[in-house]
Amino acid sequence: MHSNTTNTHSHAHGPTISNARSVVAVLALSLGCFSFVSTELMPVGVLPSMAAGLKVSLGTAGYLVTCFAFLVALTATPLTRVFGSMNRKVLMASLLAVCCLGNLVTYLAPGYFLVLIGRIMVAAAIGVFWSTAVVTAAHLVSARNRIRATSVVFGGVSLATVLGVPAGTLIGEHEGWRAVFAALAVLSLVVFIIIVWSVPAVKISNSSIRGAVSRTLGNSGLRAIFGVTALVVTGNFLAYTYIAPYLKQIAHQSAAQISVMLLIYGGAGVITNFAIGPFAAKSLRACLIIVTTMLTASLLIMNMVAVSGTLMVVAFGIWGAAYGALPVLLQTSVFNGASAVKGGADAATSINVAVFNAAIGFGALIGGLLINNMGPAYIPVVSAGFVLAGLILIMMTRATR
Repeated sequence: MHSNTTNTHSHAHGPTISNARSVVAVLALSLGCFSFVSTELMPVGVLPSMAAGLKVSLGTAGYLVTCFAFLVALTATPLTRVFGSMNRKVLMASLLAVCCLGNLVTYLAPGYFLVLIGRIMVAAAIGVFWSTAVVTAAHLVSARNRIRATSVVFGGVSLATVLGVPAGTLIGEHEGWRAVFAALAVLSLVVFIIIVWSVPAVKISNSSIRGAVSRTLGNSGLRAIFGVTALVVTGNFLAYTYIAPYLKQIAHQSAAQISVMLLIYGGAGVITNFAIGPFAAKSLRACLIIVTTMLTASLLIMNMVAVSGTLMVVAFGIWGAAYGALPVLLQTSVFNGASAVKGGADAATSINVAVFNAAIGFGALIGGLLINNMGPAYIPVVSAGFVLAGLILIMMTRATR
Protein backbone atom coordinates (compact mmCIF):
# COMPACT_ATOMS: atom_id res chain seq x y z
CA MET A 1 0.00 0.00 0.00
CA HIS A 2 1.22 3.45 -0.82
CA SER A 3 1.40 5.91 2.03
CA ASN A 4 -0.71 9.03 1.97
CA THR A 5 0.88 12.44 1.88
CA THR A 6 -0.43 13.10 5.35
CA ASN A 7 0.60 11.15 8.42
CA THR A 8 -2.78 10.05 9.70
CA HIS A 9 -6.12 8.67 8.57
CA SER A 10 -9.31 9.98 10.10
CA HIS A 11 -12.54 7.99 9.88
CA ALA A 12 -16.05 8.87 10.86
CA HIS A 13 -16.48 5.69 12.86
CA GLY A 14 -13.21 5.57 14.75
CA PRO A 15 -10.09 7.32 15.99
CA THR A 16 -7.27 8.84 13.97
CA ILE A 17 -4.36 6.43 13.48
CA SER A 18 -0.96 6.75 11.85
CA ASN A 19 -0.17 5.41 8.38
CA ALA A 20 2.33 2.91 9.79
CA ARG A 21 -0.16 1.57 12.29
CA SER A 22 -2.89 1.23 9.66
CA VAL A 23 -0.54 -0.73 7.40
CA VAL A 24 0.38 -3.06 10.26
CA ALA A 25 -3.32 -3.49 11.12
CA VAL A 26 -4.23 -4.43 7.54
CA LEU A 27 -1.33 -6.90 7.37
CA ALA A 28 -2.40 -8.35 10.72
CA LEU A 29 -5.95 -8.85 9.43
CA SER A 30 -4.53 -10.59 6.35
CA LEU A 31 -2.37 -12.80 8.58
CA GLY A 32 -5.46 -13.51 10.67
CA CYS A 33 -7.28 -14.76 7.57
CA PHE A 34 -4.22 -16.84 6.75
CA SER A 35 -4.28 -18.37 10.25
CA PHE A 36 -7.99 -19.19 10.15
CA VAL A 37 -8.10 -20.64 6.64
CA SER A 38 -4.87 -22.59 7.18
CA THR A 39 -6.50 -24.08 10.27
CA GLU A 40 -9.59 -24.99 8.26
CA LEU A 41 -7.66 -26.73 5.50
CA MET A 42 -4.66 -28.12 7.38
CA PRO A 43 -6.02 -31.69 7.72
CA VAL A 44 -5.61 -31.90 3.93
CA GLY A 45 -1.81 -31.90 4.19
CA VAL A 46 -1.56 -34.34 7.11
CA LEU A 47 -4.62 -36.50 6.44
CA PRO A 48 -2.93 -39.96 6.44
CA SER A 49 -1.00 -39.29 9.65
CA MET A 50 -4.06 -37.75 11.35
CA ALA A 51 -6.17 -40.76 10.39
CA ALA A 52 -3.52 -43.16 11.70
CA GLY A 53 -2.93 -41.17 14.87
CA LEU A 54 -6.63 -40.86 15.68
CA LYS A 55 -7.32 -44.46 14.58
CA VAL A 56 -10.01 -43.54 12.02
CA SER A 57 -10.42 -44.05 8.26
CA LEU A 58 -9.19 -41.52 5.71
CA GLY A 59 -12.77 -40.53 4.93
CA THR A 60 -13.57 -40.01 8.60
CA ALA A 61 -10.46 -37.86 9.02
CA GLY A 62 -11.55 -35.88 5.95
CA TYR A 63 -14.84 -35.11 7.67
CA LEU A 64 -12.85 -32.84 9.99
CA VAL A 65 -12.74 -30.53 6.96
CA THR A 66 -16.36 -31.26 6.03
CA CYS A 67 -17.87 -30.51 9.45
CA PHE A 68 -15.73 -27.40 9.82
CA ALA A 69 -16.78 -26.01 6.46
CA PHE A 70 -20.49 -26.77 6.89
CA LEU A 71 -20.52 -25.08 10.29
CA VAL A 72 -18.91 -21.97 8.80
CA ALA A 73 -21.48 -21.98 6.00
CA LEU A 74 -24.35 -22.14 8.48
CA THR A 75 -23.02 -19.53 10.91
CA ALA A 76 -21.14 -16.93 8.83
CA THR A 77 -24.08 -14.65 8.03
CA PRO A 78 -26.10 -14.92 11.30
CA LEU A 79 -23.04 -14.55 13.55
CA THR A 80 -21.81 -11.61 11.48
CA ARG A 81 -25.18 -9.96 12.08
CA VAL A 82 -24.87 -10.52 15.83
CA PHE A 83 -21.23 -9.52 16.35
CA GLY A 84 -20.44 -7.30 13.35
CA SER A 85 -21.26 -4.04 15.14
CA MET A 86 -18.88 -4.73 18.06
CA ASN A 87 -15.76 -2.71 18.70
CA ARG A 88 -13.47 -4.11 16.01
CA LYS A 89 -10.37 -4.30 18.23
CA VAL A 90 -12.31 -6.43 20.71
CA LEU A 91 -14.00 -8.48 17.99
CA MET A 92 -10.90 -9.25 15.91
CA ALA A 93 -8.77 -10.01 18.99
CA SER A 94 -11.45 -12.23 20.52
CA LEU A 95 -11.83 -14.23 17.33
CA LEU A 96 -8.05 -14.79 17.11
CA ALA A 97 -8.06 -15.90 20.76
CA VAL A 98 -10.69 -18.51 19.87
CA CYS A 99 -8.57 -19.63 16.90
CA CYS A 100 -5.55 -20.02 19.18
CA LEU A 101 -7.52 -21.96 21.79
CA GLY A 102 -9.15 -24.23 19.20
CA ASN A 103 -5.78 -25.15 17.71
CA LEU A 104 -4.41 -25.78 21.18
CA VAL A 105 -7.31 -28.15 21.92
CA THR A 106 -6.62 -29.97 18.63
CA TYR A 107 -2.93 -30.27 19.51
CA LEU A 108 -3.64 -31.70 22.98
CA ALA A 109 -6.72 -33.82 22.13
CA PRO A 110 -6.26 -37.53 22.90
CA GLY A 111 -8.90 -38.66 20.41
CA TYR A 112 -11.10 -37.80 17.44
CA PHE A 113 -14.01 -36.32 19.43
CA LEU A 114 -11.92 -33.64 21.14
CA VAL A 115 -10.16 -32.85 17.87
CA LEU A 116 -13.62 -32.25 16.40
CA ILE A 117 -14.49 -29.97 19.36
CA GLY A 118 -11.35 -27.93 18.75
CA ARG A 119 -12.26 -27.64 15.07
CA ILE A 120 -15.81 -26.53 15.90
CA MET A 121 -14.45 -23.75 18.12
CA VAL A 122 -12.40 -22.31 15.26
CA ALA A 123 -15.23 -22.81 12.75
CA ALA A 124 -17.59 -20.70 14.86
CA ALA A 125 -15.11 -17.81 14.71
CA ILE A 126 -13.79 -17.95 11.15
CA GLY A 127 -17.00 -16.93 9.40
CA VAL A 128 -17.27 -13.72 11.41
CA PHE A 129 -13.57 -12.91 10.98
CA TRP A 130 -13.58 -13.57 7.23
CA SER A 131 -16.76 -11.51 6.74
CA THR A 132 -15.67 -8.51 8.84
CA ALA A 133 -11.91 -8.32 8.31
CA VAL A 134 -12.22 -6.73 4.86
CA VAL A 135 -14.69 -4.08 6.04
CA THR A 136 -12.45 -3.34 9.03
CA ALA A 137 -9.39 -2.96 6.78
CA ALA A 138 -11.27 -0.59 4.48
CA HIS A 139 -12.02 1.70 7.43
CA LEU A 140 -8.36 1.83 8.49
CA VAL A 141 -6.95 3.32 5.28
CA SER A 142 -7.69 6.27 3.05
CA ALA A 143 -10.34 5.94 0.34
CA ARG A 144 -7.78 5.57 -2.45
CA ASN A 145 -6.13 2.63 -0.68
CA ARG A 146 -9.28 0.67 0.20
CA ILE A 147 -9.23 -1.59 -2.86
CA ARG A 148 -5.60 -2.42 -2.18
CA ALA A 149 -6.33 -3.12 1.49
CA THR A 150 -9.15 -5.43 0.44
CA SER A 151 -6.79 -7.32 -1.88
CA VAL A 152 -4.20 -7.68 0.88
CA VAL A 153 -6.75 -9.14 3.32
CA PHE A 154 -8.15 -11.58 0.77
CA GLY A 155 -4.58 -12.45 -0.17
CA GLY A 156 -4.35 -14.08 3.27
CA VAL A 157 -7.27 -16.34 2.35
CA SER A 158 -5.71 -17.36 -0.95
CA LEU A 159 -2.24 -17.86 0.47
CA ALA A 160 -3.58 -20.19 3.16
CA THR A 161 -4.66 -22.59 0.43
CA VAL A 162 -1.63 -22.31 -1.81
CA LEU A 163 1.10 -21.82 0.79
CA GLY A 164 -0.15 -22.57 4.32
CA VAL A 165 -1.12 -26.19 3.68
CA PRO A 166 2.12 -27.15 1.90
CA ALA A 167 4.14 -25.53 4.70
CA GLY A 168 2.09 -27.43 7.28
CA THR A 169 2.67 -30.64 5.37
CA LEU A 170 6.42 -30.18 5.65
CA ILE A 171 6.16 -29.58 9.41
CA GLY A 172 3.89 -32.61 9.76
CA GLU A 173 6.31 -34.82 7.83
CA HIS A 174 9.17 -34.06 10.22
CA GLU A 175 7.43 -33.35 13.54
CA GLY A 176 4.04 -35.09 13.31
CA TRP A 177 0.54 -33.74 12.67
CA ARG A 178 0.07 -32.41 16.20
CA ALA A 179 3.06 -30.09 15.79
CA VAL A 180 1.26 -28.44 12.86
CA PHE A 181 -1.65 -27.38 15.03
CA ALA A 182 0.73 -26.29 17.79
CA ALA A 183 2.40 -24.02 15.21
CA LEU A 184 -1.01 -22.65 14.17
CA ALA A 185 -1.82 -21.94 17.83
CA VAL A 186 1.42 -19.97 18.17
CA LEU A 187 0.75 -18.10 14.91
CA SER A 188 -2.76 -17.19 16.09
CA LEU A 189 -1.33 -15.90 19.37
CA VAL A 190 1.17 -13.71 17.52
CA VAL A 191 -1.57 -12.28 15.32
CA PHE A 192 -3.72 -11.69 18.41
CA ILE A 193 -0.95 -9.59 19.96
CA ILE A 194 -0.41 -7.57 16.76
CA ILE A 195 -4.14 -6.90 16.40
CA VAL A 196 -4.45 -5.76 20.01
CA TRP A 197 -1.68 -3.24 19.33
CA SER A 198 -2.58 -2.08 15.82
CA VAL A 199 -6.35 -2.22 15.31
CA PRO A 200 -8.09 0.82 16.83
CA ALA A 201 -11.31 0.72 18.83
CA VAL A 202 -13.34 1.46 15.72
CA LYS A 203 -17.05 0.63 15.64
CA ILE A 204 -18.68 -0.08 12.29
CA SER A 205 -22.43 -0.44 11.94
CA ASN A 206 -23.55 -3.56 10.10
CA SER A 207 -27.26 -2.85 10.23
CA SER A 208 -27.47 -2.63 6.45
CA ILE A 209 -26.69 -6.32 6.06
CA ARG A 210 -30.14 -7.36 7.28
CA GLY A 211 -32.12 -5.95 4.37
CA ALA A 212 -29.27 -6.38 1.93
CA VAL A 213 -29.18 -10.17 2.25
CA SER A 214 -32.56 -10.58 0.55
CA ARG A 215 -31.66 -7.98 -2.08
CA THR A 216 -28.37 -9.72 -2.75
CA LEU A 217 -30.00 -13.13 -3.13
CA GLY A 218 -32.61 -11.54 -5.40
CA ASN A 219 -29.93 -10.39 -7.84
CA SER A 220 -29.65 -12.93 -10.66
CA GLY A 221 -26.08 -11.96 -11.50
CA LEU A 222 -24.88 -12.52 -7.95
CA ARG A 223 -26.77 -15.80 -7.75
CA ALA A 224 -24.90 -16.95 -10.86
CA ILE A 225 -21.55 -15.97 -9.32
CA PHE A 226 -22.42 -17.84 -6.12
CA GLY A 227 -23.33 -20.83 -8.28
CA VAL A 228 -19.97 -20.73 -10.06
CA THR A 229 -18.21 -20.49 -6.69
CA ALA A 230 -20.17 -23.47 -5.36
CA LEU A 231 -19.36 -25.69 -8.34
CA VAL A 232 -15.70 -24.78 -8.82
CA VAL A 233 -14.78 -24.84 -5.12
CA THR A 234 -16.61 -28.16 -4.63
CA GLY A 235 -14.63 -29.66 -7.49
CA ASN A 236 -11.32 -28.29 -6.29
CA PHE A 237 -11.68 -29.44 -2.69
CA LEU A 238 -13.14 -32.81 -3.62
CA ALA A 239 -9.68 -33.52 -5.05
CA TYR A 240 -7.51 -31.34 -2.81
CA THR A 241 -8.79 -32.71 0.50
CA TYR A 242 -7.66 -36.23 -0.43
CA ILE A 243 -4.64 -35.41 -2.56
CA ALA A 244 -2.16 -36.90 -0.07
CA PRO A 245 -3.69 -40.41 -0.10
CA TYR A 246 -4.24 -40.09 -3.87
CA LEU A 247 -0.57 -39.39 -4.49
CA LYS A 248 0.46 -42.17 -2.12
CA GLN A 249 -1.85 -44.87 -3.49
CA ILE A 250 -2.18 -43.98 -7.18
CA ALA A 251 1.08 -42.18 -7.99
CA HIS A 252 3.05 -44.25 -5.43
CA GLN A 253 4.82 -41.20 -4.05
CA SER A 254 6.62 -40.97 -0.72
CA ALA A 255 5.80 -38.45 2.01
CA ALA A 256 8.74 -36.28 0.88
CA GLN A 257 7.55 -36.37 -2.74
CA ILE A 258 4.00 -35.44 -1.67
CA SER A 259 5.36 -32.42 0.20
CA VAL A 260 7.21 -31.34 -2.95
CA MET A 261 4.06 -31.69 -5.06
CA LEU A 262 2.08 -29.59 -2.61
CA LEU A 263 4.80 -26.95 -2.66
CA ILE A 264 4.68 -26.91 -6.46
CA TYR A 265 0.92 -26.49 -6.27
CA GLY A 266 1.36 -23.75 -3.69
CA GLY A 267 4.18 -21.93 -5.43
CA ALA A 268 2.28 -21.76 -8.72
CA GLY A 269 -0.78 -20.51 -6.85
CA VAL A 270 1.14 -17.77 -5.04
CA ILE A 271 2.39 -16.42 -8.37
CA THR A 272 -1.03 -16.28 -10.01
CA ASN A 273 -2.71 -14.98 -6.84
CA PHE A 274 -0.70 -11.77 -7.11
CA ALA A 275 -0.23 -11.68 -10.90
CA ILE A 276 -3.85 -12.08 -12.01
CA GLY A 277 -5.03 -8.61 -10.92
CA PRO A 278 -3.98 -6.55 -13.99
CA PHE A 279 -5.37 -9.17 -16.37
CA ALA A 280 -8.65 -9.36 -14.46
CA ALA A 281 -8.98 -5.57 -14.67
CA LYS A 282 -8.89 -5.83 -18.47
CA SER A 283 -11.18 -8.85 -18.88
CA LEU A 284 -12.53 -10.59 -15.80
CA ARG A 285 -14.71 -12.97 -17.79
CA ALA A 286 -11.87 -14.12 -20.06
CA CYS A 287 -9.63 -14.73 -17.04
CA LEU A 288 -12.32 -16.79 -15.34
CA ILE A 289 -12.84 -18.91 -18.45
CA ILE A 290 -9.11 -19.49 -18.94
CA VAL A 291 -8.27 -20.46 -15.35
CA THR A 292 -11.38 -22.62 -14.95
CA THR A 293 -10.46 -24.43 -18.18
CA MET A 294 -6.93 -24.93 -16.82
CA LEU A 295 -8.34 -26.34 -13.58
CA THR A 296 -10.67 -28.72 -15.42
CA ALA A 297 -7.88 -29.94 -17.71
CA SER A 298 -5.37 -30.51 -14.90
CA LEU A 299 -7.86 -32.69 -12.99
CA LEU A 300 -8.93 -34.63 -16.08
CA ILE A 301 -5.37 -35.64 -16.96
CA MET A 302 -4.34 -36.51 -13.39
CA ASN A 303 -4.83 -40.27 -13.65
CA MET A 304 -3.19 -40.42 -17.08
CA VAL A 305 -0.01 -38.68 -15.91
CA ALA A 306 0.21 -40.40 -12.51
CA VAL A 307 2.80 -42.84 -13.89
CA SER A 308 5.23 -40.01 -14.68
CA GLY A 309 6.74 -37.84 -11.95
CA THR A 310 7.60 -35.10 -14.48
CA LEU A 311 4.10 -34.96 -15.95
CA MET A 312 2.59 -34.91 -12.46
CA VAL A 313 4.71 -31.86 -11.67
CA VAL A 314 3.29 -30.16 -14.77
CA ALA A 315 -0.28 -31.12 -13.86
CA PHE A 316 0.15 -29.87 -10.29
CA GLY A 317 1.68 -26.63 -11.53
CA ILE A 318 -1.30 -26.01 -13.81
CA TRP A 319 -3.76 -26.96 -11.06
CA GLY A 320 -2.10 -24.72 -8.48
CA ALA A 321 -1.81 -21.80 -10.89
CA ALA A 322 -5.48 -22.07 -11.81
CA TYR A 323 -6.77 -22.33 -8.26
CA GLY A 324 -4.44 -19.58 -6.99
CA ALA A 325 -6.15 -17.11 -9.33
CA LEU A 326 -9.74 -18.26 -8.81
CA PRO A 327 -10.51 -16.83 -5.32
CA VAL A 328 -9.34 -13.39 -6.47
CA LEU A 329 -11.42 -13.58 -9.66
CA LEU A 330 -14.52 -14.89 -7.91
CA GLN A 331 -14.35 -12.31 -5.10
CA THR A 332 -13.85 -9.52 -7.65
CA SER A 333 -16.95 -10.76 -9.46
CA VAL A 334 -18.86 -10.66 -6.16
CA PHE A 335 -17.73 -7.09 -5.46
CA ASN A 336 -18.68 -6.00 -8.99
CA GLY A 337 -22.11 -7.59 -8.68
CA ALA A 338 -22.68 -6.19 -5.19
CA SER A 339 -22.10 -2.64 -6.44
CA ALA A 340 -25.55 -2.82 -8.05
CA VAL A 341 -27.24 -3.74 -4.74
CA LYS A 342 -27.91 -1.15 -2.04
CA GLY A 343 -25.79 -2.08 1.00
CA GLY A 344 -24.75 -5.23 -0.83
CA ALA A 345 -21.01 -5.34 -0.11
CA ASP A 346 -21.19 -6.78 3.43
CA ALA A 347 -24.12 -9.05 2.62
CA ALA A 348 -22.54 -10.40 -0.57
CA THR A 349 -19.25 -11.03 1.24
CA SER A 350 -20.88 -12.97 4.07
CA ILE A 351 -22.98 -15.01 1.62
CA ASN A 352 -19.89 -15.71 -0.46
CA VAL A 353 -18.08 -16.91 2.67
CA ALA A 354 -21.02 -19.24 3.38
CA VAL A 355 -21.15 -20.57 -0.19
CA PHE A 356 -17.38 -20.99 -0.37
CA ASN A 357 -17.24 -22.97 2.85
CA ALA A 358 -20.32 -25.04 2.06
CA ALA A 359 -18.58 -25.99 -1.19
CA ILE A 360 -15.40 -26.97 0.70
CA GLY A 361 -17.49 -29.15 3.00
CA PHE A 362 -19.50 -30.67 0.17
CA GLY A 363 -16.35 -31.46 -1.81
CA ALA A 364 -14.70 -33.07 1.20
CA LEU A 365 -17.86 -35.06 1.92
CA ILE A 366 -18.14 -36.44 -1.62
CA GLY A 367 -14.43 -37.18 -1.70
CA GLY A 368 -14.68 -39.01 1.62
CA LEU A 369 -17.51 -41.18 0.32
CA LEU A 370 -15.56 -41.93 -2.87
CA ILE A 371 -12.31 -42.81 -1.15
CA ASN A 372 -14.02 -44.99 1.47
CA ASN A 373 -16.13 -46.92 -1.03
CA MET A 374 -14.25 -46.84 -4.35
CA GLY A 375 -10.71 -45.71 -3.58
CA PRO A 376 -8.95 -42.53 -4.72
CA ALA A 377 -8.71 -43.25 -8.45
CA TYR A 378 -12.15 -41.78 -9.24
CA ILE A 379 -11.58 -38.53 -7.36
CA PRO A 380 -9.90 -36.43 -10.11
CA VAL A 381 -12.51 -37.12 -12.80
CA VAL A 382 -15.47 -36.47 -10.47
CA SER A 383 -13.76 -33.26 -9.35
CA ALA A 384 -13.28 -32.22 -12.96
CA GLY A 385 -17.00 -32.75 -13.57
CA PHE A 386 -17.93 -30.14 -10.97
CA VAL A 387 -15.38 -27.63 -12.26
CA LEU A 388 -16.58 -28.19 -15.84
CA ALA A 389 -20.15 -27.43 -14.73
CA GLY A 390 -18.85 -24.18 -13.22
CA LEU A 391 -17.10 -23.33 -16.50
CA ILE A 392 -20.34 -23.89 -18.42
CA LEU A 393 -22.19 -21.60 -16.01
CA ILE A 394 -19.54 -18.87 -16.50
CA MET A 395 -19.99 -19.10 -20.25
CA MET A 396 -23.78 -18.98 -19.96
CA THR A 397 -23.96 -15.86 -17.77
CA ARG A 398 -23.00 -12.24 -18.27
CA ALA A 399 -22.60 -11.69 -14.51
CA THR A 400 -18.83 -12.09 -14.73
CA ARG A 401 -18.27 -9.33 -17.26
